[in-house]
Amino acid sequence: MHNIFAAIDLGSNSFHMIVGQHKSGQIIILDKIREMVRLASGLDEHKNITPEAMQKALDCLSRFGERIRHLHADVVRIVGTNTLRQARNSAEFMRKAEALLGHPIEIISGMEEARLIYSGVSHNVDTDKGQRLVIDIGGGSTEIIIGERYQPIMMESLYMGCVSMTKKFFASGSINRKKLDKARMHAMMELEPHIKAYKKLGWEDAIGASGTARALRSIAVEEGFTDYGITGKALANILDKILQAGNINDISLKGLKTERKPVIIGGAIVLNAIFEAFDIKRMAVSDGALREGILYDLVGRDENNDSRSESVETFAQRFVIDHAHSERVKHVAMQLFRQVSQDWCNKDKIEEAEKHLQWAARLHEVGLCIAHSQYYVHGAYMVGQADLMGFSRQDQKLLAALIQLHRRSLHMELFDDFDPINRKMGKRLVVLLRLSVLLNRSRADSPPPVPHISAEKKSIRLSFEDDWLQQHPLTQSDLESEINYLNKAGYQLSIN
Repeated sequence: MHNIFAAIDLGSNSFHMIVGQHKSGQIIILDKIREMVRLASGLDEHKNITPEAMQKALDCLSRFGERIRHLHADVVRIVGTNTLRQARNSAEFMRKAEALLGHPIEIISGMEEARLIYSGVSHNVDTDKGQRLVIDIGGGSTEIIIGERYQPIMMESLYMGCVSMTKKFFASGSINRKKLDKARMHAMMELEPHIKAYKKLGWEDAIGASGTARALRSIAVEEGFTDYGITGKALANILDKILQAGNINDISLKGLKTERKPVIIGGAIVLNAIFEAFDIKRMAVSDGALREGILYDLVGRDENNDSRSESVETFAQRFVIDHAHSERVKHVAMQLFRQVSQDWCNKDKIEEAEKHLQWAARLHEVGLCIAHSQYYVHGAYMVGQADLMGFSRQDQKLLAALIQLHRRSLHMELFDDFDPINRKMGKRLVVLLRLSVLLNRSRADSPPPVPHISAEKKSIRLSFEDDWLQQHPLTQSDLESEINYLNKAGYQLSIN
């Protein structure tokens, strides 16, 4: 187990790095760095990050990299949010950024972002009066979550944030009532489909998280609009003063930092719309948010409490997968993997590779709930498109590819656009999964004896005891077919 963990949040407005020590069930913050990068403002009309914006972001990450490059891969998690989800050239940015950081970047879904935000907030608030509503207005998206204690119950991620709203409605810098009303209406339209369900579920406390909420709280208190937290009246007063300024450059509010001024109008409009839509009277503000949630998630993985494993099991139960059979496939897959892991995996990737193989074995038949014909294709689509909590987009893409290729023709080109490490790992894991499924084709109550396996690069050798293969002619025939499938994919399988 480890006790030092690091999280980096590549947000649409700011980049944050936090380093913490896990001690006695708590995380003690050792280091924090925040830089206002405004990556969302650097998206051009074609949804590409401009060279200037990319360079500014990379300069920031070169400084972050100096702090975390020496840390083990298992204790670092770097996530990209809305802007990197949208940017067409995000792969180029990530390739350069990963070289500076010395660690991979995960692009997470809006729902995964919401889950991590709630975790960060729930570990940083004292109140425990029941269900709570958590609001996080980022640069490009807004997450709205209802949860109780450490468990989110309802989550949404909406495509509006302080940077994107400011850019969309106030790009020229000028401010007038017509623009304010138009922006407010846009925010209300984004919220409208969710109002009824959220209000029906209900909450005891409303809590804001991240930079927009903290900035508006500081303004509200410094201006004397409220004694603590944020109120609807305070937000109305803030917007009145912004309107009176007439231009973003002329906004003058006590407690407003210079770096936050260019995007405060977008954040204030979104939060004001949320107050109105959900009838919020007062909102407390949490110091914990996405990056703290990432830290607690890392601690969970380190203590074998991986949220991804929980998501896989929930998914398997939801679609009534044959548990006994998937466990037999997993058993064989793990026995094969442990024989070749030292030769076939990077040392710092063995644990992650083993988890992905376990998950793929558990879910390889999920597509049967749609149809037997091409069930592996159906299953890959389901897993690739689902909201699997804890997973990054890259994690889900790898898991979907393993499921799709676990039988029939082996189209290894599915891995072509993976990064080099995951490309090699994915190809090797799919070979092991295919062999595990093949050896369990009879679906007998007990798993078959696991053959000895050795592997070197693209050469695999299986050795069976005694005359087991002769006694199982169907398996022998399947293995002969598998030799051909693997050969077409550039792999050589030999059998003793």
